[in-house]
Parts: sequence; C-alpha cells; structure tokens
Amino acid sequence: MQDIEQLRDVLPHRYPILLMDRILELVPEKSARGYKNVTINEEFFEGHFPGHAVMPGVLVCEAMAQVSGVLLLSQSGNEGKLAYFDGMDKVRFRKPVLPGDTLITDVELLATKANIGKVRAIARIDGDVACEAEFLFALVGRDNKRGSASPAKASANPNKDANESKKTQIHATAIIDPTAKIGQGVTIGAHSIVGKNVQIGNDTHIDAHVLIESNVSIGRDCRILAGSVIGGAPQDKKYHGEDSFVKIGDGNIIREYVTIHRASGDGEATVLGDGNMLMAYCHVGHNCKLGNNITMANYVGISGHVLIEDKVVFGGFVGVHQKVRIGKLAMIGGMSKVVQDVPPFAIVDGRPTKVCDLNVIGLRRSNISSKVRAEIRQAYKLLYRSNLNVTQSLEAIEQEIEPSDELNYLIDFIRSVREGSGGRQLENPGF
Repeated sequence: MQDIEQLRDVLPHRYPILLMDRILELVPEKSARGYKNVTINEEFFEGHFPGHAVMPGVLVCEAMAQVSGVLLLSQSGNEGKLAYFDGMDKVRFRKPVLPGDTLITDVELLATKANIGKVRAIARIDGDVACEAEFLFALVGRDNKRGSASPAKASANPNKDANESKKTQIHATAIIDPTAKIGQGVTIGAHSIVGKNVQIGNDTHIDAHVLIESNVSIGRDCRILAGSVIGGAPQDKKYHGEDSFVKIGDGNIIREYVTIHRASGDGEATVLGDGNMLMAYCHVGHNCKLGNNITMANYVGISGHVLIEDKVVFGGFVGVHQKVRIGKLAMIGGMSKVVQDVPPFAIVDGRPTKVCDLNVIGLRRSNISSKVRAEIRQAYKLLYRSNLNVTQSLEAIEQEIEPSDELNYLIDFIRSVREGSGGRQLENPGF
C-alpha cells in the first residue's frame, strides 16, 4: 500500500491535478488498484455543472491513468521516468461520478516494450463500472523532452559501434507481450501483435498488421510483411494444446498474408532455415522442415510434415501433399500437384507431377562441376528415360557412373522412397 506522500515520489502530479489518494494493491509487472475520494470541494465541481455536479469524464480518465502510471513506473528500469499519454482506446463511460463517491481503479498490464507501455483500466463505484479504457503510454526520462535524445549521450561517443546505435522502433499501436524478447534494430509496424515467448533477432522488420503468436523464434535480418500470421495453432485434429514451436532462421523474406503454423506434438517445431523467400499467400503447415534458400511463388500450399531441402524453387499455385520430401535443387512447375517425393536436381511438373528434365541451371549456380553435372544427367537418363525398373536403374548407376557426393545423395534419396508408402519416404507404410 502506498499513501499520498509515497505517490508524490512516483508521480509528478500535484494539486489540483493529483487525482488519486492511495494505492491499495500493487503487483509489479502485473496489476495495481488505487482509489480517489471524490468530494464536493473539488475545484472542477464549481463549473461542472452548477446545480448538477458531475466529475468530468476526462478527469475520470486522468485518475485512471495515474494509477496506470504508478504500475508502469514501478517496473524495474522505469524508476524516475515520466509516463506520457500516447493514446486511448475502447473508452466507455458507464456511470457518472458524483460528489461523495469513492472511485476504485483496477489496472492490468497488457504489454511493455522499450519505452512503451499498454494497460487496461476499469474504474468502479460501489462495484459498478463507471469507466473502462485501454491506455498507451510513452515512458521517458525526466531530463529529456519527449521523444528527444539526450544531448550528452548523442555527443559523448560519436564513434561508438554501429550495432549499438541501432534503435528498435515499435509503433505505438503495436501490442507486445511482456515475455517477448526483441533484438536491436527491430522495426514493428502499426497494429502488429507479438505474443508470448516470442524472440525476434536483430534488424528484423515486422510490417503492419502482422500476428506473431506464441512460441515463435525469428532470426536476424528477416522481413515479415503485412497480414502474415506466424505461429498459429496447427490444423491437426491430433493437436490438443501442447507446447510446440515455430523456428525461423536468418535473412528470410515472408511476404503478405503468409501463414506458418506451429507443430503438433509436445516440444515439436515447424522449422524454416535461412535465406528463404515465401511470396504472398503461401502456407506452411505444422511440423514442416524447410532448409535454406528456398523460393516459393504466390499461393504455394505446403501440408503438414513436409521436408523441403535447400534451394528448391516452387512456381505459383502449387499444392504439396503431407509427408512429401522434396530434394535439394528441385524445381516445381506452377499449378503442380505434388503427391509423391520429388527427387533432387529435377524439374517436375503436372497433376500429379512427373520428372521433366534436370535442373542444369540450378546445378551450375551451385558450383557443381561440369563433370558431376554430366554424371547426374546420365543417372537421370537411366532412372527416367530407360526401360529399366528402379532396382535395375540403381544397379546400372552404381556400375557405370563414378561416385560423387551428389550422386550418392541422389541414390540414397531414391532408395529411401521405396521404404515409405505411396511414393513418400516419410509416410509410414502401416499408416
């Protein structure tokens, strides 16, 4: 409990604008309760209104904001700061406040990050709600004008490390859960929401209207554009609310309205590696594992438990069946229906897909030597252009073609397909 003298040490307000008499309860980082005895001697009753005294609604909000300020300024690191109004939302007046009333205000902390705090406040009289609102505050040092940098700090060390000078920029309307960890130089746009246990790496940009739900980690230098939903619950009937995750690496570009779902299964994760681009309206389902430098054109839909290896390229409007494995450096034509594993280095197309050619350009760009490229082409002819079955083709490859890392990887991939079901090596045959 804090009395009026203790409140004066926390808040800068003084009569006649100090509109709180005592803090009854204070749970740091969580909630506060304060009260104000409203008497006929208040200055504002003289003119509001003669013959019908009513406490002005703006002063009711001010009283609620002062309780909110005590909660925010009680947090570690905020001592001695000022809490400036940055916005009010969802304000509703339910009952007039009259002389003789005791105004009890309950405040709940919704989110804080850096110099921004958001709270929900409800003021009651005799248990009835008089006013409710959500308040946004900017927390600044008392020696600085709001929003300005300290001149001493700005000039003290002009040659400081560039990383130290990067500022995190969070729009006033963004909602950040107190448990979220935000790196340096991160930008979070208007009306975006960052949920519980989220980690965002340095220099990542989150656009407006992005929803990042719980248990999501995002690496450095990523760009997530408007309307994307990251970390939504899996679309899986076997999911029953267990803790699962989304893990996103560095340097990814996630365009407008992309959805990436958490995994199904306690402790499991949906994983996206580094340097990928997911264009607008793509979907990555639960428990998927994506490698590095993958490109997905618009409207690609990836079902659950899919494994996509490095440098795969998808055309637009591709649908991928669950538990499909797609080998590295594969290319998938637009509007394809992928219901079986896609071998590495292949160009596939169709509904369902068929191997059309070898991704020679992708092999060149990956610095695969001309000798190995020629050997892989010979292997593909034996697999897909001869009259041999798969067993005979693999035997011919091993007998006729000099081994290499790429060739061994291709052979292992083809053999693994036969261990699954329906042309999908990740599919349990008894499923």
